[in-house]
Amino acid sequence: MKPFLLSILIAGGAALTLHAQDDTLSFAAPQRLNSKVNSEAEESFPILAPDGQTLYFARTYHPRNTGGKFAGQDIWVSTKTDGAYTEAGKIRELNDRTNNVVTGVAKGGKRLYLLNRRGEKNTLLPGLSRSDLNDVTKKWDDATAVHVPGLEAEGNFYSAYVSPDEDFILWTLPRQGTDTTNNIFVSLSEDGGDTWSPPQDLGTAVNTAADDISPFFDKNSGLLFWSTNGREGYGDYDIFYSRKLDDTWTEWSEPVNAGKQINSSKFDAYFYIAADSSALFSSNRGDSLSNLYISELIITPLAEEEEEEDDTEEDDDLLAGSGESGAGTGAATGKTEPERDPVLIIETRERGAESDRSLKDLTRAELLDSETIIRFVYFPYNKYNITAKYIEVLDDVGELLDTYQDLHVVIDGHTDHVGSQAFNMVLSENRALSTKEYLLIHGVEDDRIKTRAFGKLRPYSTNETEEGRALNRRVEMRFKTK
Repeated sequence: MKPFLLSILIAGGAALTLHAQDDTLSFAAPQRLNSKVNSEAEESFPILAPDGQTLYFARTYHPRNTGGKFAGQDIWVSTKTDGAYTEAGKIRELNDRTNNVVTGVAKGGKRLYLLNRRGEKNTLLPGLSRSDLNDVTKKWDDATAVHVPGLEAEGNFYSAYVSPDEDFILWTLPRQGTDTTNNIFVSLSEDGGDTWSPPQDLGTAVNTAADDISPFFDKNSGLLFWSTNGREGYGDYDIFYSRKLDDTWTEWSEPVNAGKQINSSKFDAYFYIAADSSALFSSNRGDSLSNLYISELIITPLAEEEEEEDDTEEDDDLLAGSGESGAGTGAATGKTEPERDPVLIIETRERGAESDRSLKDLTRAELLDSETIIRFVYFPYNKYNITAKYIEVLDDVGELLDTYQDLHVVIDGHTDHVGSQAFNMVLSENRALSTKEYLLIHGVEDDRIKTRAFGKLRPYSTNETEEGRALNRRVEMRFKTK
């Protein structure tokens, strides 16, 4: 399936070693962003502003897009409030009936690079344009064309990524002599984006005879990420990475598949790393159209890993990074923490914390007491699924809400301290939402359930031990009246 038209139109727990390099990579199990970002349409091309709070992305086939569902792509934006993404909205002054995509964010978030440029009579031409934020109106100025000499895009398929420093553009352009497959190219600038070099092919170390698309280069790690259907993978387009070996853009290490934590049998592309090592990408796993997912990139020095292996050579469960988001246990052991059976902890004013008490034993007064907390703990690593042993407890919650029709329930999701807060916010939100979903399926009204997410901000126990971190991977419930 061709992944983009005049941009990126329709997209149809592994530890990884960088071969002959100095580091080991691992990725956390991806979490799907919530419905305030993902919709019934297609979401792709995620890019964060330097503040780490403003997320730009493209939507395709959305009924509120400019011109309607079957017009072009629109730019949408969501910002974080208290660590959670808000309801996404359009940037009206930058969208029209054609394809509109943010390809780069520069000048501290006050400049956007946009796919395509305007020709005579407002015709759409291959290339880029850019728009600056007007300090007076607080709106984006009219876009101006970016001149890139020698840019040729035969056919309709191309895309780009512009660095925040405005010193390189990574292009997805049709291979010479074809308009059906693409290679990755680079243009360079030494004057902050005023002038650019002609696109240069990254070479056969990266590009294949098939499609190579959606490039992203992370300066901190020196890694290039892109998606291709031209290398051995798990199905459709897979995300790969390679290290830049010198100051040129043509010498690269052997490409490595990002693994089954990131890739699926479907379309996986548009990988983007934030400053806190959170990794965003687009995938149509579990759906016909793509959604945005968040993971976590962990780079562990190889020497450190080898030392850990020497200390734990009898342990067959070593990972390059383990724990809540695949980033290590916090104790520098490299061990995978053992799976535990779920535990229900009920804490009340009079009796304290108990793990052998049933919800059915709580009186109405205890349920409504502000100091009563019901904790579901020991969620599996990187997961939010409701295990079989929790079903009986949730059935009891449903019975209580059926008995006391005036009661509402507040469900809070939490994680341990491993990994970035951005990743853990999504994971904790999914834990709360999966709990809510079970109650909804079993007849509890939506307006009687409120969910909140706190990530790693509110630990219940210490994060310095395996047992403490397990206790922090939890959902908490409180009951109240309106």
